Amino acid sequence: MAGAAVRLVPAPPAQAGPLTRLPPSDADSQALARLAWERRLRRRIFLAALFAVAVPALALAAHGLWMNGFPPAPLNLWMAVGVSCSAAVPIFAVLTATPWWRALRAWLLLSLALAVGGVALAVLLRLMDGRGSTLAVFGIVGAFYELAANMLWAPLLLGLAIGARRARGVAPIVFAALLVFGLGQVLAQRLTHWLGSTPLGTEWLLHGPGLDTGFVLIALPIGLLAWQRLKALAHAYEAKTFSDAQLLAGSWWLLMVVHHSVQLISVHAGVAKLLTVLAVAGLAYAMFAPLLRWGLQHAYSTEPRPAPRLLLLLRVFGNTTRTEALFDRTALRWQLFGPVAMIAAPDVIARTVDPGDILRFALGHLDASFVNNAADLERRIATLDRAPTPTAVTGSTSSAAAKAAGRPPLWR
Repeated sequence: MAGAAVRLVPAPPAQAGPLTRLPPSDADSQALARLAWERRLRRRIFLAALFAVAVPALALAAHGLWMNGFPPAPLNLWMAVGVSCSAAVPIFAVLTATPWWRALRAWLLLSLALAVGGVALAVLLRLMDGRGSTLAVFGIVGAFYELAANMLWAPLLLGLAIGARRARGVAPIVFAALLVFGLGQVLAQRLTHWLGSTPLGTEWLLHGPGLDTGFVLIALPIGLLAWQRLKALAHAYEAKTFSDAQLLAGSWWLLMVVHHSVQLISVHAGVAKLLTVLAVAGLAYAMFAPLLRWGLQHAYSTEPRPAPRLLLLLRVFGNTTRTEALFDRTALRWQLFGPVAMIAAPDVIARTVDPGDILRFALGHLDASFVNNAADLERRIATLDRAPTPTAVTGSTSSAAAKAAGRPPLWR
């Protein structure tokens, strides 16, 4: 009996019941609704950026064709404007925190659509003239990309330098300062040359500052203009009516305008033509900001936005590169939904520099950007603005810590 074996027989497997899907909770439904709203908003922002670029690009294209002696034919205008519309893609990307690979895909799709649109326009024009269509019209696709390579290589290289993540907060301002003071040097030379062409001016040059007269006369006004503009930008940041995304977008469009103008000036000599180029370039650049603002207002007002939520990012210890990548992926995208506050150390300051910080650095008040004691911390928390960023005006406020409040970002 003790050595008797016991045989164990496994029980038959239980019959599995049908899988049932749990009904989505209210939180899941709200999250899905927010994501759907974000997708629709991104499409509207892309159309707003495309509209803001296409209208001034039409003025540049028409003026360029007239200066170069080409007829303002519809196909010529389509090609020139279509290439300039490539600037809408990086502007859309910076306004919506879109990754670079998605922006590249968007440009490929946009450029292909514009090139095919050129082919369709050519076929339509030939049919309207009573001519038959041939396979030669498909050469317009290659001509479109050839024109794009000629028009976009310089703005692309400079745009990549200005839009670098670590230098994004200061690079547009540095570029604008270089452009302003470089233009000031040219104006100073022209002023000195004009003074030397008059008897009274020649005598003043010989007995006065000499060849530096034009620079002496222009340096102070240009310096004051640059300083006042920097103060205006800083106040706009604090009032939440401007963002570094808008500053970067404006800098990219300025690159397109400057490249177009330099090409014309280098070919066409004469004061009258120079003044014409500068007038058209100034008009094209001045049109961009209000058109983009109007387009963004329409994009955000088309449907009600979800209730805003405050995101607090706590940066303790870790790799700086990973922290910056996390901020780029999470915080910048979140600002479509609500304000962002961050408690961080000074090692991530490259993500939070704005014109206000530059102004405080120039005035020696950079310490005001940091929490130095308990009283500062309590004051910051008490005055933290929890209202949503007015993205209907500013696009996406791609600033960092506590920028939704328009206050100094870094807490230590």
